[in-house]
Amino acid sequence: MTETAKRELFTRQEEIGTLIEEFPLYIPVTKAAELLHMKPEALRASIEQKRCPFGFCWQLGDRVAYKIPTLTFYQWLMGRAA
Repeated sequence: MTETAKRELFTRQEEIGTLIEEFPLYIPVTKAAELLHMKPEALRASIEQKRCPFGFCWQLGDRVAYKIPTLTFYQWLMGRAA
């Protein structure tokens, strides 16, 4: 593995650690999308379509709410079963 790749992996691990410390129970959709380099709207659509393995949503009337449990997100990132 190149030094550039090692530095990038280390940086990503630091980002993940910071995110977990800041949001130990639930990660905001905007923060998860930022880490995944995608738009929050795309992540919300994935969650609504039940294609996202780490998040869920529910609808009450016209409002939709989203949850991304930190532990589930971390396990998905690391390739571990929940």
